[in-house]
Amino acid sequence: MVKDLAVICAAVIVNFIIYYSFGTVVLFKRHEKTPVSLRLVVGFFAYYAVFFFFCVPVMKFYRPLSMLSAIWVTVVIIFAAAAALLLLYSRAGSRGDPRRQKLWAESAEPAREGDRAGKPDPGSRPGPLIIAGFILLVLVQIILVAGTYNFTLDASYYVAGVSTNVDTDMINVYDPFTGAWQDHFEMRYFFATYSVQDAVVCRLTGIEPLIWTKSVMATVIIILTNLVYFMTAKELVRVGFISSGREGSQSDPSVRELKADPLQPAGDGKLRDKEVKPELLVLLMMGLMFFINITFNTIYTSSLFLMTRTYEGKAIVGNLAIMTVFYLFIRMNNAVSMEGSQGALPRENTGEGNPVRPWLSVFLVCFGASTISSTANMLMPVELTVLFLPLIIRAGRFKWIPKYVLCVVPGMAFALAFVLYVKGYFVFYTYPR
Repeated sequence: MVKDLAVICAAVIVNFIIYYSFGTVVLFKRHEKTPVSLRLVVGFFAYYAVFFFFCVPVMKFYRPLSMLSAIWVTVVIIFAAAAALLLLYSRAGSRGDPRRQKLWAESAEPAREGDRAGKPDPGSRPGPLIIAGFILLVLVQIILVAGTYNFTLDASYYVAGVSTNVDTDMINVYDPFTGAWQDHFEMRYFFATYSVQDAVVCRLTGIEPLIWTKSVMATVIIILTNLVYFMTAKELVRVGFISSGREGSQSDPSVRELKADPLQPAGDGKLRDKEVKPELLVLLMMGLMFFINITFNTIYTSSLFLMTRTYEGKAIVGNLAIMTVFYLFIRMNNAVSMEGSQGALPRENTGEGNPVRPWLSVFLVCFGASTISSTANMLMPVELTVLFLPLIIRAGRFKWIPKYVLCVVPGMAFALAFVLYVKGYFVFYTYPR
């Protein structure tokens, strides 16, 4: 028991180091800072997006899992080394670089002002209250998920698929339920290489597939999902959508006008002047999401998948991917509102820096989600259309249309391939013909 817990903790830590490495490589930009949490989340999807390009050719040409494992561990080492070099370059470049020093000084200014006024700013570094609340919420969810008995066919298929690939040293050639040889690849799972990556890790580390899927990946998804909740709540408080009662907030001017409560009774203004700490508002929103996830447990909600089928692809798409795109939309919408249809995204004095390469982040999340579960092939294009098309039209940013189309393409292409497969236009066999 103690050994298993140690293995789980070590595996989760190593996973986050790898995700951070991928996030650093794809989001690195000189003179700009990217939140650690955003690097982790985007790095997670970038990891699976890159894995897809190495997995599909090996699988299509009937090569063993051991070959893919050797290739992939080399790729991960290269990304980790590249991330380390970029971090060292960034650290060295900040010394003696006036532009970089100015950025860091501007980043720290709001925190200093908040300290002087005795009022923490939501954009400053998380305080002890947020850290303690975040850890508590995550631990409770991990315990609930670990103690949940999952009896669905999908759950058994995931674990059996990983075990079958590891034991046979092949990739999706044998039926996970019966062990029978399949003469062709099931196209529903051919492009969703998420479980194959689990098999690669189990092959390399010797960790049992049940421990890896049920415990390690479930813990990783719970932490990442709550990180996105935290970033979203923090951003909503920062722009004033959820008002703390502070005057002189950094909020969007269009939102600031809505702060006055028409239901507030006239008087001496004592109640109106009372301020709720931004940290409490962030924790309140995270607590509300926790309450929703443990109570809205019907098959029609993403909460059920998060709390009972955490390590499955649908849970990742329905919770982590959708919320990450929504968070990026909030950041970009706020940038457009502050700057208008002209100019670049604003430099935010929040201690976290600019939304570096937002469209690249959106693309990686959408493409990575499609390689995790075929459910993303429908969900992500719909979410992108609902959120970003109105933003593009309202802001007059028509140059964003090609970027929007590029983000929609992966899901639509995978969906079209599945339809053509079902109609009998093509099939990928598991042996040379």
